[in-house]
Amino acid sequence: MRCTLDDPRLAETSGLVVAADGAVEVVNDSGNPSTVYRLDDTCAVVGEIEVPDQGRDVEDLARGADGTLWLADIGDNDRKRSTVAVLRIDPGGDETITRLTYPDGAHDAESLLMPGDDRPVIVTKDLSGRSGVYVADSPVGGGGRGTLRRAGEVVVPGEAITSLGAGAYTGGAISADGRVVALRTYADAWLYPAPGGTATADDVVAALRATPVRVPLPNEVQGEALAFAPDGTLLSTGETPEDGPPAPLHAVPGATGLVVDAPPATPSAAPVADRAGLPEPLASIGVVLAVAAGVFALVAVVAVVRRRRG
Repeated sequence: MRCTLDDPRLAETSGLVVAADGAVEVVNDSGNPSTVYRLDDTCAVVGEIEVPDQGRDVEDLARGADGTLWLADIGDNDRKRSTVAVLRIDPGGDETITRLTYPDGAHDAESLLMPGDDRPVIVTKDLSGRSGVYVADSPVGGGGRGTLRRAGEVVVPGEAITSLGAGAYTGGAISADGRVVALRTYADAWLYPAPGGTATADDVVAALRATPVRVPLPNEVQGEALAFAPDGTLLSTGETPEDGPPAPLHAVPGATGLVVDAPPATPSAAPVADRAGLPEPLASIGVVLAVAAGVFALVAVVAVVRRRRG
């Protein structure tokens, strides 16, 4: 553990990124201002980036190679939004907003993967462990409106879903060198090799077809944020539980090396866009969840996954 997010302004941290100068930057989700807080090595707030246009439910952050800051206003617990949005703040502080429409109705999402071509890749949040992957049809830097297309799905391996939250993707990141794509759940980070880099959204989708490396993220009850430092360290944190201790900021040094130095990954049996069914273990867990839904709805879904203050 590097430090803890003791400042009450950080209690609902949902997005995390590392700036070029090494500073950690975080943002809170729904019910809070979309202010980006800059932290020092002790997790103390040392600066703020004001966002003129407040998002409805900002769930993730990303930094471009040129210093551009991206805010993913993509949360939708009730699945009622007609559009989601990606906010861009350039190094000079100017902001643009692009509103995006899903092709198949509203989705809740908390994971943004931002490739070099400025076409965001959004991964939805689904307790089953089987989430949709959506890609913008065109770059979003100029603002206005755009559309998303479904590029397929990404599946948490069934044996890893030991609790409801272990199957829900809550954050994403791309390493500084573009060679590792990461998604996290409430329990683990999943690191996907991208040996050819992530210059385009198609490169990111291709990376999600590979077999990932699992990195457990213990003691993050409501872990929703994930980022890579320039040296390949993986940082993770999340929200402070109601009446619980401040959320920790964890660091896994050399995390990108776990993927880059590993033997070549075995591709999935089918491309992300073409997977036809759940793996056997996941299908079994899906049945259990369906049967138990009435029992756990209030306790698990409301209290653990969809809790929001305000």
